[in-house]
Amino acid sequence: QSMPPRQARGQPLHPIYPPGCSPMSKAFWLRVLFGVPAALVVQYLIRAQANLHEDVGSVAAFVGAMGTLYSVLAGFTVISVWQQFVDTDRAVKREARGLRELWRYVGYVEDATGVAQARKAIEQYRDKVVSKEWLAMVARSTTTAAEDEYFAMADAVNGMKVRTAKDVPAWAEVVRTLGEVSDARGDRSVFVAIRVPRLLRLLLYIATTGLVFGMALLRFETAVGGALVVFFTVVVSLLVLEVIDDLDEPFSGAWVISAAPLEKLSFGERPTDDDGPG
Repeated sequence: QSMPPRQARGQPLHPIYPPGCSPMSKAFWLRVLFGVPAALVVQYLIRAQANLHEDVGSVAAFVGAMGTLYSVLAGFTVISVWQQFVDTDRAVKREARGLRELWRYVGYVEDATGVAQARKAIEQYRDKVVSKEWLAMVARSTTTAAEDEYFAMADAVNGMKVRTAKDVPAWAEVVRTLGEVSDARGDRSVFVAIRVPRLLRLLLYIATTGLVFGMALLRFETAVGGALVVFFTVVVSLLVLEVIDDLDEPFSGAWVISAAPLEKLSFGERPTDDDGPG
């Protein structure tokens, strides 16, 4: 059985993030670096130049409306990207489990040559997915690097000869499992290509900016208290955006879908819980 080069050296293919580095992205820290001072400056200018005592009702209504809009958009987006993240992770685990079961089931067919060819093709497909296709998914490229190996695996499995009555039920399981692998691969390819729509992301940015601006409009008794409220509003809002951005990139970032179910796939052994559907 061949091993992926990096796995053979005992190195993880995709660490969650390098040791000693922050799980927060560079974009988050840039947003904090520019967003917090900008919000505080806006609040200072409004406090120094504008008198909103007579418009306190209108300001409160604006803040309430923006807060409601932000809550709905942020909640919907977080739930959507989290569900997609979970579905992608399950697709990877289903594919790994299917490959292991397929490797086992082809051995029940009494065609020694066909079994050897099919098992070799299955192992080559797994190796190509881990060593090439996974890197393409991290780079948000097309997931076709292992397409030739996939079709070679399917051809090898379909080319096995069913000679006896005992082969019939085994062959039925082989075909069913090959279909499961195909479905899991298809789901993985689809989920990799799906991202948060640009319009929804734009609306979320607008709602976030409106919420922060609304908090800056509020007239607090002390300047320090108002600054703290604006500061925490900006930071929390940016953290929400960071979570959404991170989950929207399922193969990189602080929360990452690992290739471990495929990397650790040991053909010839029974499936473990790690290779389950999640």
